[in-house]
Amino acid sequence: MTYQRPAWADALKNVFLALAHQRPAPLGELLTAMSGTVVSDAQLLDFLNNAGVNDPTCTQIRLALAKWDSDEDPTLDTVARTAGRRESIYAALRISSAMTDAFAEHFPVYEAPAIVISKVFQPWYANARKERTNVYWDAYETYLRDVKNWDASAIASLDQTTTEVVERLSDPVRAEVKQTKGLVVGYVQSGKTANFTGVVAKAVDAGYRLIIVLTGTIEILRAQTQRRMDMELIGRENILRGLDPTDPMVARELDYQQDKDWLADRFVKHGAALAQPGVVHVDRVTTHRSDYKRLPQGLTKLRFFRTDKQKPLNDPSNLFNADAYVAVIKKNKAPLEKLLADLKPHKGDLAQLPVLIIDDESDQASVDTTNPAKWNKNSAKNRERTTINRLITDILTICHRAQYVGYTATPFANVFVDPDDERDLFPSDFVLSLRRPPGYMGVQEFHDLGQRWDDDEKTFTTSNEKAHVRGLFGDAATNPTGRIQELQEAIDAWVLSGAIKKFRETTDAKQYRHHTMLVHESVKRAEHEAMAMDVRALWHGSKFTSTEGHARLKKLYDADYHPVMLARSAGASVPSSFDELKPFIAQAYAQIMIDGDPILIVNSDAQIKAQQKKLDFEADKVWRILVGGTQLSRGFTVEGLTVSYFRRKAGQADTLMQAGRWFGFRPGYQDLVRLYIRRDSTVDLYDAFEALLLDEEAFREELEQYEGFDEDGMPRLEPRQIPPLVSQHLPWLKPTARNKMWNAVVAAKATAGGFQDRFSLPPRGDAANGSNLSAVGVPLLRYADKTLALQFVLEDRTTGQETFKIGTILAADFMGLLKQYTWHPDYAQVITPFKTFLEHATSDGRIREWVVAWHQPTKVAGSVNLAGLGESKVVTRRRRADPRIDFIGSDRKHTKALEAIARGEDVRGLPGAPGRGVVLVYLADDRPEDNRGHKLGRLAPDNVVPLLSFAVPASATPHKRDLVQWTVRVKSHEGDATVDLE
Repeated sequence: MTYQRPAWADALKNVFLALAHQRPAPLGELLTAMSGTVVSDAQLLDFLNNAGVNDPTCTQIRLALAKWDSDEDPTLDTVARTAGRRESIYAALRISSAMTDAFAEHFPVYEAPAIVISKVFQPWYANARKERTNVYWDAYETYLRDVKNWDASAIASLDQTTTEVVERLSDPVRAEVKQTKGLVVGYVQSGKTANFTGVVAKAVDAGYRLIIVLTGTIEILRAQTQRRMDMELIGRENILRGLDPTDPMVARELDYQQDKDWLADRFVKHGAALAQPGVVHVDRVTTHRSDYKRLPQGLTKLRFFRTDKQKPLNDPSNLFNADAYVAVIKKNKAPLEKLLADLKPHKGDLAQLPVLIIDDESDQASVDTTNPAKWNKNSAKNRERTTINRLITDILTICHRAQYVGYTATPFANVFVDPDDERDLFPSDFVLSLRRPPGYMGVQEFHDLGQRWDDDEKTFTTSNEKAHVRGLFGDAATNPTGRIQELQEAIDAWVLSGAIKKFRETTDAKQYRHHTMLVHESVKRAEHEAMAMDVRALWHGSKFTSTEGHARLKKLYDADYHPVMLARSAGASVPSSFDELKPFIAQAYAQIMIDGDPILIVNSDAQIKAQQKKLDFEADKVWRILVGGTQLSRGFTVEGLTVSYFRRKAGQADTLMQAGRWFGFRPGYQDLVRLYIRRDSTVDLYDAFEALLLDEEAFREELEQYEGFDEDGMPRLEPRQIPPLVSQHLPWLKPTARNKMWNAVVAAKATAGGFQDRFSLPPRGDAANGSNLSAVGVPLLRYADKTLALQFVLEDRTTGQETFKIGTILAADFMGLLKQYTWHPDYAQVITPFKTFLEHATSDGRIREWVVAWHQPTKVAGSVNLAGLGESKVVTRRRRADPRIDFIGSDRKHTKALEAIARGEDVRGLPGAPGRGVVLVYLADDRPEDNRGHKLGRLAPDNVVPLLSFAVPASATPHKRDLVQWTVRVKSHEGDATVDLE
């Protein structure tokens, strides 16, 4: 029997919609009043158990509960985001125990969606949100829920993270002048635009009257951002400003008169709300078609009027009667200079004008890259800056109340900015690191981090690499035939996955608007032309709808796509055979060829503009192969990306990360995504991305362990103290461009919580590796004389047990052995501060002993006979191909089984003890490999290395504020250890 949604369900939604902006109140009474009927517990339970997760009422309940869960109001007597807080919410709602259980099951306690490092700040936004209008935020939230169909958890996360940002800005009506600078760190293609759009919405509601959004350096990105803000935030009324869109003269000037979403009435509407007192209109000073331009005769688009001329502009009597201006500007010299020229005549108003600057891709162009050796050491004022950095800092200088928030997925350049230069853009007030959003497909979904293959079989189910990654070994110079074959397979994969999308449109009633392939082999435009010719030649010779083409596609389907879909379709339909799929190949081919040749070169603004119709993801379906370089590597969003062919080498981590355009959201087709990536003897780009992920995750873990405030209300760490201790697992892969790293200075550093892998060893064949085994590894493992099976529970609630040989060693003895261990020279900036911390914590008694845990795998690379240990199991660690200096990290099953020991807890067969750390030891096979990852030569003691992973005891870091013993400075101070950047 089909479930019938009750008539009172919308009333229940409206109850929680009304309550969301205030404290919870008795639910039953309000529901009776709103619905006109008494709703029993049995009826409510039936609704909760049968309504879909995206039912609008369930969504609104989640949103309200999330807001109450995360409310930091100091008058509340329970801790945010805890079971205690939720119990107090249920008590205020006056719901029965049965309803409490149902709510707990369907709407779990909301987890903090971001990690925040912050200075002490003065909270103001919670009260402002209650006292001032919320028109623009409420409209944006409603748009995300009803038009874009975001789920409640994503909206709640956005609400919380945008509040975290806005409340750290200065209150617009504050009497004292205060500037704030912050940084929001997201993931590539993960929704940063939605986040800063939400920040702008709340800022306008709160009183900010000039919003400057700085996009990347290309016009297409600026236009994309302008359109999204126009459609989702600024809205139809503010775009029209009372004009009649049916008037031909008006239509001629409109941005969107041919835009399908505009014609379909999908742009947000604010309606009568804009006529209410205290609700401002938003004036656009840039448009979808045009960046910032000056008016003739020195006139300006910017006008700031006072209702009461006796009071400052930011007095509430003036501020909430003044329109807000929004400018979306690309980071080019000309438009920024025009904006500055228009601002300068408002000298008196600028001192009182609340301004918000949002800097998207803030590590690009914004960071000053001049050599500090050339600066005037006595005056930051006289410092010669790079152009865009100078123009942004000039805006901050003349707009005294300007607030600056940078957004990036690659923060390394930003944290190397000089924190002592008050004019520069160092995020001195806060750094907010967003957590991975649900459904996001990033580097982790293409790699097997935290997964060892000592006990598990690598299958399409268990291995992301096996499911999604296909190596490229062919080369135009040395193996041209192999290169063409690999490119042919990648194109076949794109057509085949397009056919599967067409099949799912029929069987699953799901639409796949876009289907794209990216070809990214070089940054040189001449080479793009040659590459496009190769792709085009293969395309026209592929005969996709012929018997010959079908035979080739069937082979790929049977060997690759069908088994991966069976393992990873996540409920999406899977053709039972190639014959069932065959009719949809013609449909996909017809869609691809609907506008002729599908191959487009995307390597300049001019080309993008010339191909605007073919590349307009908003206006029409795009089923195309895009060939390009820089324009495809940063900023330009490629929708529907399913197959990527990537061969370009990049020299910096942040450039390589931005080149990963295959990251993002792939609803309904994650199992179809394929990455064809260069993995030859010269450069293994897959390993490079893996190394980069380790660097990035290490940085996020740094932020997480230092976040928050101590028991005295002081920050455990301020942004200026964030350790820019960025690991470099590949020597050629620098964290960012060298001219953005002038200010990196490192002294010493502690660590807290979880395991730290220290796997970067001397080059293969170095005598130090043999010494590591004989002088450290074997003596250390002799202490492991007891076998224990320990339980683990993973984040996804997977449980099991792992076997270890366990033993204890006194901390002083352990340090004696550790002093003899040698790491790779390029790893000194990581290991030296860590060893310093261990020495200090041992000498003052915070670390008393170590548990040596030697994992005992069931599947091994082999075994070797070691003096003092006998026959010893050796495991495989993929992969240490030159120039990589490290091994892949420890298995999370192993670390989860051991973490309780470092917390001082009892585990099976080992009573807990304070001051006890854990060192996890692997004996790893260090033989060289061929291009396919096959080990070369015979396994012997001289090619076995000991790998060490550390979990320091909780007692070693009793006060998180004491963890950091160094900072980032331009000038070297006595005792500082400067990072070697060569």
